[in-house]
Amino acid sequence: MIELSENKLKELKQSIPKKIGSRVRFFRKQKGLTQTQLAELVGKDRQYLYKIKKAVVTPNVVTVSALAIALEVPLKEFFDIGL
Repeated sequence: MIELSENKLKELKQSIPKKIGSRVRFFRKQKGLTQTQLAELVGKDRQYLYKIKKAVVTPNVVTVSALAIALEVPLKEFFDIGL
């Protein structure tokens, strides 16, 4: 079993939200959707999606799953963020 150092955990907490935001933006643009359109598909408001994109908030796994479904992207591919 691998134990994560506090520095590694801190790094993950900073980098993962940025990577998720980048993936949401990438797949949203690939589908030709606006933030508003995607927000409506997942039952969130546009401001919340903007905050995800800017890594101001970290979406929970249910929200990420809903985004992946709405964007028609397998969850595995959505999380292919190069950790």
